[in-house]
Amino acid sequence: MLHDDDHDNAYRTRRRQAHELDYINTYYQLPERLGVRGTIGGRVRWTDREGTIVDTAGTYLRVLLDGDTEPVTRHATSNMAYPSPTSWVDATRLPDPYATQLSPAGPGLPERPGA
Repeated sequence: MLHDDDHDNAYRTRRRQAHELDYINTYYQLPERLGVRGTIGGRVRWTDREGTIVDTAGTYLRVLLDGDTEPVTRHATSNMAYPSPTSWVDATRLPDPYATQLSPAGPGLPERPGA
């Protein structure tokens, strides 16, 4: 039988997970870019191993890989794939908004006149 503290802890855990998953799905634009969502209980494939999302850890997923007894912490887009109705969808990293195109003069420098 669960005590009030157990109910409170379970409620806080579900709220934390929902908030962190919402952040992960929104920040990495998983539904918009890839047509998938990370969910507790959802299946994923990390490298060549399938597993189940069992928790979150901030901006990371806790995944119980098939055959393992302890979950591992993995990044939502690093070597991760999510199932779609027809196949696995490889998660891709977001473009780096701070990346600058390199000029012949060097990183972050204006192009040389006449170059």
